[in-house]
Amino acid sequence: MSQATMTQPSTSNSTSSYDPYASMDFDSMENMSASGADDVKAEPQYKLVIDEAVVEKVSSKAAQKIDGIIDMRGNVLSRIQEGLGGSDKTKGVDADVVDDQNAKVDLDIILEYGKSASDVFDQIKDVVSKDIKDMTGLNVVEMTVNVVDVMTQDEYDQKNGNNTDDGQSGSSMNQ
Repeated sequence: MSQATMTQPSTSNSTSSYDPYASMDFDSMENMSASGADDVKAEPQYKLVIDEAVVEKVSSKAAQKIDGIIDMRGNVLSRIQEGLGGSDKTKGVDADVVDDQNAKVDLDIILEYGKSASDVFDQIKDVVSKDIKDMTGLNVVEMTVNVVDVMTQDEYDQKNGNNTDDGQSGSSMNQ
C-alpha cells in the first residue's frame, strides 16, 4: 500500500501560504481512506454454533417417529443409565459436526421383525436429514444406519420386563 506524505514545499517567496495538500497523491489517499475507514468501524461478527449433542438428540427424536424402528441401541453408559431408571435422549446416535454447514450421523437401530430394512433406511434418511436441516441448518453429508438387532414388539417388551416406558427391569441391559 502506498503511503501519502506531506512536505512543506520550498519557496523563495515568503508571502506564499503553506498548502499541506499540495504534494499529496489523491489517488492513493482515496484508496487509503476507503480501506482505512472500513477498518475503523467494524461490523459485529455473528456465529451460530450447533453442539454435536443437539444433532444427536434431533436425530434420535426423528428416528423414533419412524415405523419399523423398535428402539435405538445405546452404548454401555446409556444402558447403565436406563438400568438405574433414567433415560438417554441420544441413545443409539453418534453425530459429528464437520463444519458450520455439515454433519455426519451414525444410528444404531433395532429393526422390527417383518419390516423392510431398506424401506426403513429410506425413511430414516428423509426424516432425520429434514429434521436436522430444519432445526439446525446443517446438511447431513454422511449417514450410516446400523441394524444391530431384529425383534418383534412382543420380544422387545418381554426382554424389557413387559414395561415399554423406560424398561424398569434389570433385563434391559443387553449387549
